[in-house]
Amino acid sequence: MPNRRYHIHVVCADNEQPLVLDSLAIFFQARAFLTYDVSSKLPQATLYGRQCIDACDYTLVVIGDSYGTAKDMGVSQMHLSYLSAKAKLKPLLILIKTHHEAADVSRQLQDFTRVVQQQAKHVYYYDMDTNIEQLLIYAYENMVSNHEVKDGWVRMSEKPEKSNLQRITAQYISPLSTSKAVQRDISLAENSISENIVSENSVTANSLNKPLKLIETFTIQYSAQAYEGGNLSDITRMMTLTWQEILHALAKIPETFSSYSLQSCINRLISSKADQEVKREMPNVHAISRCRIAQNDLNRLQRVLVGANWIQLTTYGTRVSQEMWKLTFYAQNLFKKGQPKAPNE
Repeated sequence: MPNRRYHIHVVCADNEQPLVLDSLAIFFQARAFLTYDVSSKLPQATLYGRQCIDACDYTLVVIGDSYGTAKDMGVSQMHLSYLSAKAKLKPLLILIKTHHEAADVSRQLQDFTRVVQQQAKHVYYYDMDTNIEQLLIYAYENMVSNHEVKDGWVRMSEKPEKSNLQRITAQYISPLSTSKAVQRDISLAENSISENIVSENSVTANSLNKPLKLIETFTIQYSAQAYEGGNLSDITRMMTLTWQEILHALAKIPETFSSYSLQSCINRLISSKADQEVKREMPNVHAISRCRIAQNDLNRLQRVLVGANWIQLTTYGTRVSQEMWKLTFYAQNLFKKGQPKAPNE
């Protein structure tokens, strides 16, 4: 059995392809921990899927014969989970079942499959005669090698903390005798190691879906052009934004917006503050332009906003020609609560 095991969330239509899903369970029994999308009839299905995707290391999408039950938005839980995994930039492994030309495949499933094929990098096809285990051996190893994840679970016998304890024991304990003082030192070391493990696990768990406090800050890097004495120079600076500033900026953009619009929104926020901040360091600068957030920080910001349930992906019907975002009801209410009330309220 491998020393390191990962958490893989399986995105699929509920109550479909039991033999294929059972084959996944058997294959990954010694390799990974699996969670699955649950029935869309459960009111918690979407929240559960999003939380599993937040926590997982890899996402495995299985597209078979069914699109799944369409929810109020007109899309299925499988579709929503796929969008969530993309938004969180999770490594994706896609298994798509091939159908005969005469097969009765719904228009929704055809459209969804086409979108996934266009967007995904690791796509593998199967049919009723495919040896799923042999397919997964290649597909899974290829995904792990291309998207190495340093986290994951390690068997207790292989944890570095235990090796440290063994080194402490070897240093102080002789084969013939063990003093009470040595036993005490070993006990203290073991307790300290256990506390560290519990503390690290608590930090990891608490970091998922952590609500954002408006007074807290988010630091980003940005580039800009500064005009000084007729000369133009490129500069790079760090800026600290409060979540309240970010929320107010998001509330000003259209109801649905693209990732490019999100970037433009943050760039405008940066521009409104950069002029004064740069001039404090460079008093001879008379103008600042072309403020742009660093792409890595934009991606990081987007992940945090999704994880905090401030923004979510939305689609028009079942076709996804472009990723479009919108503020969640939670973020809208948070913004309204922060606005001053009218005198007659």
